[in-house]
Amino acid sequence: MDERQETPDVAIGHLKKHIDILGPDVYAVQLSQNGELMSSSTNPEDDQTMSVYYPPLQDVQRPKHVNTVLRSELLELNRFGPNVDLVSYLPRGDATEQTKVAFKYYILSECLHKFWHEMNVWMRLPAHPNIVPFDRLVLDELRGRVVGFTSLYIPGGTLDQHKSRMFKLEWLQQLISVVDDLNFKYGIAHQDIATRNLLIDPKTDALMLFDFNYCGQIGGIGYGEDRNDVQGVIFTLYDIITGDTHFQDVRYSERNPADVQELEEWVQHPDVKLDHPVSEYRAVLNDWVYKRQAERQISHYKEESEYIEWPEFPQPPPEDWPCRDIKGNIVRIGQRVFLARQRRGERERGKAVVEWERPAQTKLKDRDRLLANGQFAPDN
Repeated sequence: MDERQETPDVAIGHLKKHIDILGPDVYAVQLSQNGELMSSSTNPEDDQTMSVYYPPLQDVQRPKHVNTVLRSELLELNRFGPNVDLVSYLPRGDATEQTKVAFKYYILSECLHKFWHEMNVWMRLPAHPNIVPFDRLVLDELRGRVVGFTSLYIPGGTLDQHKSRMFKLEWLQQLISVVDDLNFKYGIAHQDIATRNLLIDPKTDALMLFDFNYCGQIGGIGYGEDRNDVQGVIFTLYDIITGDTHFQDVRYSERNPADVQELEEWVQHPDVKLDHPVSEYRAVLNDWVYKRQAERQISHYKEESEYIEWPEFPQPPPEDWPCRDIKGNIVRIGQRVFLARQRRGERERGKAVVEWERPAQTKLKDRDRLLANGQFAPDN
C-alpha cells in the first residue's frame, strides 16, 4: 500500500478479502487506500518468503517404534488452522480403509524450537489411554528432512467445540490421572490444559489430551510455574461447568486459582449437562488439589522414575558470512549459523527448498486430490 498502516492487523484484514482469488505463485500484491486489489506479481524477485532449516532424520534420534512418512504421501482433507492439517495416507496395495491423522509442521523459524520440544515429548511418551497417540515423523520429498509430524485423528471435536455434550465425572478423574502421570512419571508439564485441547474418543468413551505445544520439563527446558497443570485443571473444570470463559483472557501470571476455588457456588450453565451434581465434581477436584499441595511436590523432572529427555535442536553447519565496515567494504569472512534464509537467494544458489504453497480450498473441485506438498495426486 502507498501509506504505512498503523498495525499489521490492517494489512491482514485486507489480505483476507483477496487471499482465495490469488494463485499460489503470487508473491506480492498492490492494494488501494481502501484495500482493493490493484495488481499482483508473480515475479520471483518479489518473493520475500524465508526458507527455514529442517533437521536431518538422523539428528532427531527418534525412538525405534516411531515410523516416517513422506509429505508427498499425505492427502489433504482439511485445514484445521495455521500449520495444522487433516490428512490421510495415500492408499497402498489393497488398502481400502482411510487412516486420518493431524499433520503439524512449521514454516517460520520463530516456531522452530517450540515445535522441536512438542515433537520430541509427544513421540517419546509411552502409550496412554488418555493421550492422543503420536503417529509418524513427516519427511520432505527432497532430502528426507523432518518437516513435521502426525498424530492420530480422533473425530468428534474438542470439548470447546461441543459444549452441549454431557461432561462425565469419570472424565474429570481421567484428566486428573493423566496430569499426574505426565508430572510424576515423566517429569513433563503439559502447560496448556484447556477445553480446546481435550477430546472424547467415541470408540472408548475416554477423555483424550493432545497438543503439547507449550510442554516443558518440570524445572527444566520450557517450564513455567505460572502455567502449572494443577491450575490448568482447576480453570478448565470451572469453564466446563459454568460456561464462564473470561479467565482465558487473563494472563497466566495473574491467574489465581483461589478466585474460583473459594467461590461458595459454581452456577451450572443452563446448556451444560453433567452426570453428577456440581458438588461432587468440586469435591473430587478439591481433594486432588489438596493432595498435590500437601503430599508431594516436584521441583525437577529428573526426580521421576521415567523422566523424558531429548536432544537439543541440531544446529545447521555454520556458513561463511562477509563482515563489512561502515562503508560496506568486506573486512573479513566470519562464520554464522542460519536457521532461515531468504528463499529467493537459496534458489539463486541452486539449492532445493521446501515449498508450502497450495491452492485455496475454495478453488478445489470434488475430483481434485491435493497432496500436502501442494501437488495433485495422480488419478490412479
